[in-house]
Amino acid sequence: MAGLLLLATAILFFCDLLVERSLLTERDLAAYFIPPRFFWVESLKRFDFPLWNPHQFTGHPFLANPQHGLLYPLNILLLILPFDIGFNTVIVLHFFLAGWFTYFLMKEWGGSFTASLISGFTFMLGGYLLSVHSLLNILLSVTWTPLILLFFRRTMRSFGFKNVLFTAALMTVSFLGGGLEVVYGNFFVLFLVMILLPPVSSHPFGKKGKALFSLYLHRLKFFSALTLAFLFFSAIQLIPFLELWMHSIRGQGITYQEATIWSFAPKDILLFFLPDAYGYFLDMQKYWSVQCWLKTMYTGGLPFILTGLFFVFGSQRKLFLALMIFSLFLALGQFNPLYPWVYGYLPFFNGIRYPVKFLYIFILCLSLTTGLGFDRIRQFSPVGGHPVLKHLLIAFSLVSGLGLLGLVVGHEEVEAFLRAKGVDLPEFNHLSINLHHAKRFLFYLTLFFLLLRVGYETGWKGWVQGLLLLFLVGDLFGNMGFYGKEKTSDYFKTTKVTEIIASDSPSLRVFSTAKTTQMETPVLFVSETPFDVIKETNLPSFSLLYRFHDIWGTDVIRLKRNDDLYRAFIGLPSISASNLPLLYGIRYIVSVTFIEDPDYELVYARLEGLEGRREDLLKQNTIKLYRYKPPVQRAWFVKEFEVMDPQGLLATLLTKEFSPLRKVLLEDPLLWEKVPPGPGAGGGKVEILQETNNRLSLRAETKEEVFLVLSDTYFPGWKVYVNGREERILRANYHFRAVPLTKGTHRIDFLYDPLSFKLGITLTFLGIMGALNLAFYFKQRRCPQEGGGRDETLDHHPGI
Repeated sequence: MAGLLLLATAILFFCDLLVERSLLTERDLAAYFIPPRFFWVESLKRFDFPLWNPHQFTGHPFLANPQHGLLYPLNILLLILPFDIGFNTVIVLHFFLAGWFTYFLMKEWGGSFTASLISGFTFMLGGYLLSVHSLLNILLSVTWTPLILLFFRRTMRSFGFKNVLFTAALMTVSFLGGGLEVVYGNFFVLFLVMILLPPVSSHPFGKKGKALFSLYLHRLKFFSALTLAFLFFSAIQLIPFLELWMHSIRGQGITYQEATIWSFAPKDILLFFLPDAYGYFLDMQKYWSVQCWLKTMYTGGLPFILTGLFFVFGSQRKLFLALMIFSLFLALGQFNPLYPWVYGYLPFFNGIRYPVKFLYIFILCLSLTTGLGFDRIRQFSPVGGHPVLKHLLIAFSLVSGLGLLGLVVGHEEVEAFLRAKGVDLPEFNHLSINLHHAKRFLFYLTLFFLLLRVGYETGWKGWVQGLLLLFLVGDLFGNMGFYGKEKTSDYFKTTKVTEIIASDSPSLRVFSTAKTTQMETPVLFVSETPFDVIKETNLPSFSLLYRFHDIWGTDVIRLKRNDDLYRAFIGLPSISASNLPLLYGIRYIVSVTFIEDPDYELVYARLEGLEGRREDLLKQNTIKLYRYKPPVQRAWFVKEFEVMDPQGLLATLLTKEFSPLRKVLLEDPLLWEKVPPGPGAGGGKVEILQETNNRLSLRAETKEEVFLVLSDTYFPGWKVYVNGREERILRANYHFRAVPLTKGTHRIDFLYDPLSFKLGITLTFLGIMGALNLAFYFKQRRCPQEGGGRDETLDHHPGI
């Protein structure tokens, strides 16, 4: 019954998705989460497992980034259903699961049916979960936190080995969802629960002295076993991810300023009660500079009322208080004077952005204490209960009602007073909007206090509990519509730019200038679907939809060498200041800036519907597509080489004097000594025979000993076979590959076969098999013979 209620509510909350075929595209969904998922779904349908992504960043590890969700179990819906329906279903399903799992956790904590539903609705419909639906990796990982806590609580109270495995498996599922910060935060949460969760009164260890020490020692053993099981279960994703992390921009840490961007500002507490009180969404510049990252945090009044009652009258307050303080401690980020210590000394925190993400712990605890507070007030009888409490409830109801009445009757006077005090644009949202939200909040607050008093007086009849649930859902339904969507047909529709690029050689690359991709750049356009322009100005993000080869893309775990070279490239005075377009193998350039260099031919400009002379419009910020006229290739021959250190090599690449078609710059001492270091490009020809996600096959003909230079990313795990014999790949030109060749005709196969993936899948297999063997072993001990009694070893044996 609870599941059906929560599922129906989740579907109703997103009911406008049923009106027409559309995709949820809020914020990062459109550019960061949909294209990679579409890419791997299409790849799997072609039986081309995407360990590697050849289409962005001149090639980039794909499976290694867990945010793509390739191994996440519930993403199988993307393969079963039409992509748009499957994508939306995954999001809505996780809202339901988050509420349902919270319901189960509340029941585990001894909550009543109504209290558990209150907790489930609060977590499911609250502002945090709605905000992170656009950060899909966070949504997918946070959803499992209530169930993780449920089984870990059982582990700590009964020392059940099966609960250790369940908890580790759920932690692994959460990790596969891609929310790395959530998994990291959950380990801290479990550690606090291990310390602060009180033992059951009937526990054989007792509560004092050596017995208590023995209790916590065994808790630590089971916590360690959980951690070890998680490492084995998740190895298939964890080990490739760690390899990528070490070579990425996060591996050496990011700046403190970047790590603390979008911290939870103390003033944003107001957003729990007034959605967008500061008008962050009225001005995108304001949003990106000061917003606390969550689109809405509205939770309403009832959760805070019941949580307050819990902390006054409830039990186990220390645990929940510690978790909530810990959550706020991390979420405050730059507003926490101790956060520099966290950034400097806690592992991985110097590579984590957006501290406000850790607010999920506070929100979950708030949801649980809401249910616990409700059950506590239900225990008070109207006769022998707390007379002060019932008077306070009616008093607060009257105060809220009078406040609402005052806003309605004296609306003009209140508005004039607040406007005179500066509570309006630009520091705040439109005053009329904030007053509307204030009235709405006071209306529900009056109802909640009144219903709590009525329930107190009537002994909490079923109809009172039903009304409380109904008004809670009605209040939280104020968050409806806080998400963006596009018609599926508009999202996947090709534009003129994409059609022209698609008609040319698919192996050559595209480059969108830095000014074109900057969100602050105003672009002149006329279109019935503005999303077309978003796709054209942010083509690197959408290149996976069309399988273009781009030198850039959208990924938060970019390879550092690739990032260094790209930043240096876009930092040059002009695109003609170096020969990097040749090195990258760029054929097309998307630019809002007019390029006058004769090497760049204008092939299309989006001027339809714009007024003015063509010559003038071309010099303004209009979308233009250029073709780079010199003959570019992704692979070519070079005879001349030079060994340099990385920094000097990068500086040389940025000069106009360096010609990538005549010389290759290497870093390692050259092992192949037969190549003459004389000047000149190597003779012969090379062609691409076949390319899949993890393989590139070439045919090369050369009349002399040369280097084959390939403008694809150099990364561990790539192997090369020349005529079936494995050869060494050299790191060339700072970020790319080179292979020495003898004269003759060669078949060259580059194969991405990473040891990290093979090691990971082996450890995961061993972990699963080990868990199954242990489960079978303990089952045999429980049931030594048919009809035998239950052996408590599995659940209570202190030595496990």
